[in-house]
Amino acid sequence: MELNKKVIAIILVISGLLIAGSFGIYRYYHAIQADAGLKVESTPPSQVFINNQLVGNTPIDKVLPAGEVTIKLIPDSTSSAISAYQTKIQLTPQTYTVIKRDFGDSDSLTAGETVSLLPQSTGKTSLSIVTSYPVSASVTVDDQPQGFTPLSLADIAPGDRKIVISAPGYSSRVIYVKAVTGYKLAVSAKLKESPLAKLDLFPRPSPVLATASASLESPDSFVTVLDTPTGFLRVRSGPGLNKSEIGQIKPGEKYPLLSASSDWYQIQVKLESTSSGWISSQYAAKK
Repeated sequence: MELNKKVIAIILVISGLLIAGSFGIYRYYHAIQADAGLKVESTPPSQVFINNQLVGNTPIDKVLPAGEVTIKLIPDSTSSAISAYQTKIQLTPQTYTVIKRDFGDSDSLTAGETVSLLPQSTGKTSLSIVTSYPVSASVTVDDQPQGFTPLSLADIAPGDRKIVISAPGYSSRVIYVKAVTGYKLAVSAKLKESPLAKLDLFPRPSPVLATASASLESPDSFVTVLDTPTGFLRVRSGPGLNKSEIGQIKPGEKYPLLSASSDWYQIQVKLESTSSGWISSQYAAKK
C-alpha cells in the first residue's frame, strides 16, 4: 500500500513537470512569434487593415506575430481618384518593418517605401533596393552613386544610412535607414511623377519646313555626356525609362542635339539599327 502511494506521488510529480514544461515551451515559442514590429505612416492619415482587420489610423506602431501579413491602407480623402494601397509583407522576429505612403491625386502622383530587415546566414550586412515605379532608378547611398534599381549590394557597413532614389521625370525619394549586422536591408520604393514632367522644359521652334519630326533649326546645338554611376549612358528608342535600350555612349563624348522633350534629349548618334536616340538630360549638358 505504501509502495503504491509512492508510485502515485512520483507519477503526479512527473506529470506536473511535463505540463509546466509544455506551458513554458508554448510561452517561449509564442513570445518569439510575437516579437515583430510594424510601423505604418501615411499622408493623408489612413485606416490600416491587417489581414482584413481594422487596427486603427496612421501612424501606428504595433508588435505582431512574425510571418506574412496583408496590409491595406485606405486614405481619409473625399477624392475618388485616390485609391487604396495593399501589399503583402514578411514580418521578421525581433525587427521592425516600416511602411510609408504619400498619397497623391492619382497613382502616378503617389510615392512611398517599405523597409524591412531579413536575416541572412552570412553574418554580413547587405542591401537590396527595388522600385515598382519606375522600374529603373538611380540610387545613391550616403551621397555615393551605387547604380540603378534593381540593386543589390552584398556587403555594406552597419549603421545609419541615407538612401536617395531618383529618375528623370520623377520626384526623388530620400529614405533614412539603419543597416544591421547579419541582416539584409530590403527597400521597396515607388516614386511619383514630378509636375515638371508634364511641361516641355525646352520649347522647340517651328521648323522651316513642316515635317513629322520635331528637330531644332540650329545645327550648332550639341550635348556633352556627363559622368554617370555606371560609367556609360544608355541610349533609348524614345523619351522614357520604359523605352528599350538601343545603345550606350560614354562620358565626355559630344553629340548633335536633334530635339528635346521634358527630361530627355534626342541626339544624332551612329548605332547599328538607327542614326538617332534618346538620352536622359540628367547626365548630359546642352551647349
